[in-house]
Amino acid sequence: SPVQTEKLSENSQSIISAGGPPERVYGEDHSFDIWSDISQNSYRDYVRIVTENGSRWISSPTQFSDQNKEARVYISEELSRVSQGRIEVEIIGEYQSVVGKLPGYFPMDVPGILIGGHYDSVIGAPGANDDGTGITAMLEVARVMSHYEWPLDIYFGAWNAEEIGLLGSGEVASEFRDRDIELLVYYNIDMLLVPDPNDRTVLMVYPEDFYQVGRYWADLTVQMSNTYGNGIIEPVVSTDFASWTRSDHMSFISRGFSSSLFAAESGGNNDVWYHESTDIWNNPAYDYAIATEAVKSIGAAIAFTQARAYQMPFTGNYSFTLQPDQEKRIYITITKGTSINVTGRWWSGGATFGIYDPQGFLIEEAIFDAASPWESSIVLQTPVGEQGVYYLRVYNHQGTTTGYDVSWTYDSDMDNNGIFDSEEYWFDTSLFSSDQDSDTLADAYEMIIGTNWQSADSDSDQLPDNWELDYGLNPLNASDALDDKDGDSLTNLEEFEYGLNPNSADTDSDLIPDAYEIVHGLNPLVDDASEDPDNDHKTNLEEYRAGTDPNYTEVLPPDIILGLVVISGSILVLITVSVVLHRRR
Repeated sequence: SPVQTEKLSENSQSIISAGGPPERVYGEDHSFDIWSDISQNSYRDYVRIVTENGSRWISSPTQFSDQNKEARVYISEELSRVSQGRIEVEIIGEYQSVVGKLPGYFPMDVPGILIGGHYDSVIGAPGANDDGTGITAMLEVARVMSHYEWPLDIYFGAWNAEEIGLLGSGEVASEFRDRDIELLVYYNIDMLLVPDPNDRTVLMVYPEDFYQVGRYWADLTVQMSNTYGNGIIEPVVSTDFASWTRSDHMSFISRGFSSSLFAAESGGNNDVWYHESTDIWNNPAYDYAIATEAVKSIGAAIAFTQARAYQMPFTGNYSFTLQPDQEKRIYITITKGTSINVTGRWWSGGATFGIYDPQGFLIEEAIFDAASPWESSIVLQTPVGEQGVYYLRVYNHQGTTTGYDVSWTYDSDMDNNGIFDSEEYWFDTSLFSSDQDSDTLADAYEMIIGTNWQSADSDSDQLPDNWELDYGLNPLNASDALDDKDGDSLTNLEEFEYGLNPNSADTDSDLIPDAYEIVHGLNPLVDDASEDPDNDHKTNLEEYRAGTDPNYTEVLPPDIILGLVVISGSILVLITVSVVLHRRR
C-alpha cells in the first residue's frame, strides 16, 4: 500500500530541504523561529521608509498624493524582493490595493491566511502609526515567512482608501469572494504604537461568534506572546470595543469572511497624535517594543497553524534551564475535549509539572524529587474540556540549576466540526492512501515533499522516486543519477540497474566490492566470497585480494616452477601441471 504518515516523519524533512532554502514545512511547528526572526529594528525601519516622505492621502481613484503612489510601488517591490520573487503581487481594484500571495505547496484549493493593513493616511499626517504600523507589520511578517514553503497560501494585503470609507479593502474582499478564496483568518492591524500607560498591551479584538470563529484566533496570539514574550496580547470581544466597525476587517466580515480580527493599540484614548502631523515614525512616545511583540505574536500564530499534520496530534517541544525556585509556563490553546500529555527529562535536580485551566486554577500536578536525565518519561496525562488558553507550568523546586527538555501533545478542532484535526486534513484524506502513479508513494505524501504525484520519476533521471527516497537521494534533482554516492566507480543509475545499494560499495557485505564483482561476472547481491569458479583453489575473495581474475586460472612463471624442483621425479609432476595449465589457457 502507499506510504503513509510514518514515511513522512522519517524522510520528509531531509528530502524537502535537500534543494536548499526555502525549507518546506509539514508537521513541524516553526512558531518560535518566526517569533525570533521578526525584528524590532527591521520593523521600525519599515515604518520609517514607508512614512517619512509625508502624507499618503487619497480622495478618489484618480486623486492621490505622490507619496500614496510611492508607497504602493515600494510595497509591491518589497514583497517581491524579500521573497526573491516567490510572493505573487497584484494590484486590485480602482483604488489600487496591493495584494501579495505566498503560494502554499498543495496543488489544490485549500484555505489561506491573510494579514494586512491600510497604506493611505489622512491629509497632513505622515501616518506612521495610522497605519504605517499595519502595512509594515505585514511586510515584516512577509520577510520572515518567505524563508519557508508553507502548506497553505499566505496573503499579504495593503489596502488603499481606508480613511475615506474602507474602499480598497472592500474591493479586495469582493474579489476574494468572487474567486472563491477561503480564509481561515484575517489579522487586520491598524495602529499599535500607543499602549495604555497603565496596561502595556495590544488589543486583539475578535468577532462575537462561536469560539473557533473569533476568540480561538485571538487566543493563539495570546499563546505565542505568553510563551515566548511578555504576555502583551489582550483579547477583547467586538461588542466591548467602540471602534470595531472602523477598520478594514469589516470589509471582509461583511462579505462572508467571518474570522477577521482587529489588532489595535490599547492606548487609543491617549493617542493625541492620531491623524496629526506629529504621527511620525520617530515620535518618542511611540512604543516599538510593544508593537513588535504584537507582530511577532501574529506571525508565530500563522506559523503554528501551518504545523498541522495528518494522523498526528499537535506536538510541541521546548528546552530551557531554570534556576532554583524559577518556573517556565508553556501556553496551550484548547478547542475541544482532549488530553494534554506531557513527557520530559531533566538534569541534576527535581521538577514540578502542573496543568492550569484558562482561569489559572491547577488541574493536575506531578512532583519529582530526583533527576531523570536520560529517557523522556510521561509526567502528566491530563483530560481537559473547556475552551481557552491553558498553561503547563514547569517549576524547579530543588536547590540546583536544572535543564529541562519538555514535550507535549494534544488534539484540536479548529473548524468546530466535531472531528479532531488529526483525523482530517486541509484536503480529502483519501489522497493519503491513493497512489496515482503506482510508485508506492501516497499521492498526498508526494504533494507534501514536492515530487510529481502523477509520475513515478519526477526528475526524469531514470531513477524511480521511491528508490531515490529509500536511499537518501533527491527525487527532484536529475543530476544525482550520474553521481557516485558510495565512491565505488558505479553511478547511482548503474547501482539502480544492477539492484545495488548506492550507499555501500559492497552491497552483499562479502568483502568484495560491487564494481569488482560486476567486472568479473560475480553476483554483487550474494555472498560468493568463498566460491572458486575457476577451480584454482583460490576463493573469489583471495582472487580479489591478489588482484587476479576469479574466472581464469593463472599460469605460474617457469622460473618459479624450476626453483621448486628439489626431488628427482618431481620435475615430471611439475611439468605435467604446467602443461595442464597451458592447456586450460
